[in-house]
Amino acid sequence: MESGDKEKKLYIKKADVILMAVCLLAALFLAGGLLFGYERGELLQVSYDGDVILTARLDESMYYLITYKENRAVLVKNKEMPDIPAQESYNLVYVAGKKAQMEAADCRDQICVHHQSISGGGESIICLPHRLVAEIIGGEQDERIDGMVK
Repeated sequence: MESGDKEKKLYIKKADVILMAVCLLAALFLAGGLLFGYERGELLQVSYDGDVILTARLDESMYYLITYKENRAVLVKNKEMPDIPAQESYNLVYVAGKKAQMEAADCRDQICVHHQSISGGGESIICLPHRLVAEIIGGEQDERIDGMVK
């Protein structure tokens, strides 16, 4: 190498520092919005084929067994784990600790059972084979407009 060649050095310029600071502030702002913008719901509403069959408070620990007979849903409420019916279609919803989850179901895919617990306003668990929707209502999320169609 010739002595006249200059080594190339990397320098951080003022614009680079400003860009990194802006990105860091934006990330902190978004993280704060996600953490503190979460609104807990107050009630669990369960609907079968569009009709509300249950509205329950999230602060009570309870099992709700929903069985299906002749195109209608039958609801049984228990403090303890109920016996699962052998020959009937069913969903078992468990509410405790201000959260709700689908504890068991006899549907083939089990997507509703593997869904995580719900607690925030507007969150839901859906069992398509049984046409059952369990959703959290109450809280700030319900009062916002989700979408508008003309």
